[in-house]
Amino acid sequence: MIKAIIVEDELPAKRKLKKYISNYHEEIQIVSEFESVEEVIEYFEEYQEIDLVFSDIELRDGNVFEAYKHLNIKAPIIFVTAYNDFWMNAFETSGIEYLLKPYSFERFEKAMGKYVGLKNSFGNEEEKSVLEKLEKYFTNKISTVKTTYQDKIAIKASQYTYFLKIEEVVYFQADHGIVVAIDNKNKRHILSQSSLKLVEEMLNPNIFFKINRSEILNRNYIDKLSRYNKNILAINVINSDVVLKTSQNKTAEFNSWLGV
Repeated sequence: MIKAIIVEDELPAKRKLKKYISNYHEEIQIVSEFESVEEVIEYFEEYQEIDLVFSDIELRDGNVFEAYKHLNIKAPIIFVTAYNDFWMNAFETSGIEYLLKPYSFERFEKAMGKYVGLKNSFGNEEEKSVLEKLEKYFTNKISTVKTTYQDKIAIKASQYTYFLKIEEVVYFQADHGIVVAIDNKNKRHILSQSSLKLVEEMLNPNIFFKINRSEILNRNYIDKLSRYNKNILAINVINSDVVLKTSQNKTAEFNSWLGV
């Protein structure tokens, strides 16, 4: 028997997943179900004896990676999501498969087949839990993942989706719970990402730097630097009257990053 949990806040999606689980040839016991990041954190801070996790990504109170990156989850995760932007995040955690909604039962079976294959590849010692047998796999897999960064970001308008080139973004800004990108033509683009941290994870750290709590700057658009006060830099960007400022605790690191 496979002991699993479901992390999903949409009822139709949960019903479909549970139907596929019930139709799978091997018994899968659903131990618990969660609908929020907070519930996931509370569960894994206390329990770890689980074989498998089926997890959506965008939940009602935020992105689930906010939980997974702060928890030492050893159980393999099959991500089930409508978003194709987070596959790299998925495989930097304990992710072994990425099911993109809508998905078929055949696709579900393939994901389960990968889980079973990984479990069996570590031997048949009955005394070892699935967690123990897969821990080495995750450690090795994560260490060999080649880091890649997005060159475009999807922007959802009211009636269509378009793609903004990352290289054209002067800076990203979090403003009252909304994350925007300001391009080299001073146009603002509202992003679907729920936090600046999620945006930062998509960016090449050699090009972009988070200069304060609410802004990430592209170094290619820096015009000049000046001293705002003793511990803060003022940054003028090309083709704009906007002046950005470093936070006090970021100034030294920013100077080092720039090599000045």
